[in-house]
Amino acid sequence: MSTKNETATRIIAEAFMNYPLMQYAFEGQSEQRRAVRLQRLHGHCVEAAAIYGQVLVTPDELGALIWLPGKNFPVSLPMEIRSGMALIPLQIGIRSTLRLMNHDGESEGWVRKHAGANMGYIWVVGVLAKARGKGYSRLLIDQSIEQMRQQGITECWLKTEDPVNVGIYQHLGFTLMNEMVVKSSGIKSWAMKREL
Repeated sequence: MSTKNETATRIIAEAFMNYPLMQYAFEGQSEQRRAVRLQRLHGHCVEAAAIYGQVLVTPDELGALIWLPGKNFPVSLPMEIRSGMALIPLQIGIRSTLRLMNHDGESEGWVRKHAGANMGYIWVVGVLAKARGKGYSRLLIDQSIEQMRQQGITECWLKTEDPVNVGIYQHLGFTLMNEMVVKSSGIKSWAMKREL
């Protein structure tokens, strides 16, 4: 794993320690175990984004973002095998993997069904707690949108399970497209889109 990818993994894993979906996925596990498993999970996601999309890290290493072009979203089984994501169940546990797969299958499935053919997907944005509220999400999203535009992508999608993020993303030009309670998890998920 490159230094950039290692840094992105560390930032995202730390940023998602108390994220509602991750608390659900790793329910009943100690904070230390959750931290280790988040590193493993996000390490594979970052590696997949490095192959099939883009990985962004702020110069001061306080924020990171990974995104995928629509042709690579969601990540297919052959892509999971090539990127190492197929190892996730062995490294974070079957129960946690199934919880994440079932939740994301429904929430990301809605995005895939409603997005245009020429879309990009912000897979994960992570900002360390000490840097939140200082414009890091805007910086990373603006950079990812510029990369998408350069590839001819015309719409950017993302989803969040944190209600605080909805207002942040709306402030950054995203429109709320769907609010759903995911059946498998009972967690609310918001899908948002920005025309490019």
